[in-house]
Amino acid sequence: MRKAETAVAALLTLFALGMIREATKLSVGWTEIGPGSGFFPFWLSVGVAVTGVIILTQSLRAPRTADGDAAFIPPRAWKPLLIVFLPMVAVIALLDWLGIYIGGAVYLAGYTRFVGRFRWVTVVLISVLIPVVLFFIFEKWFLLPLPKGSILEALLYGR
Repeated sequence: MRKAETAVAALLTLFALGMIREATKLSVGWTEIGPGSGFFPFWLSVGVAVTGVIILTQSLRAPRTADGDAAFIPPRAWKPLLIVFLPMVAVIALLDWLGIYIGGAVYLAGYTRFVGRFRWVTVVLISVLIPVVLFFIFEKWFLLPLPKGSILEALLYGR
């Protein structure tokens, strides 16, 4: 377990350092109209790098234990991991067709109903309201179009 934790922390730190380097190619300071285009990616990457260094330091300083060579993912943990991961892969694979909003709604509905065991009323509220709120935040407030998929585009624009 310790080896996996050390390796993941090192990779996380290296990834964050690469992102910091890329963010500095943009304006990371404050401009006349607000934060520069690299401001948020830069500071987010700094936070991830600091966290990675902390985890790396803790994993290297931790005393060796008898279960130090325990599996990173215990055998019984694979089923719950796959229950979350495989539908996510399916939604990503169908992103051109479903889009972010419908794909997210389907994923949320499946997860809240079959993993969370919520009642159907709660499932419908969560799986409809969250994508609608995200649609208004990204599309209307930030003016950042996300992939809507062919289904939603046909409904919205008649395409």
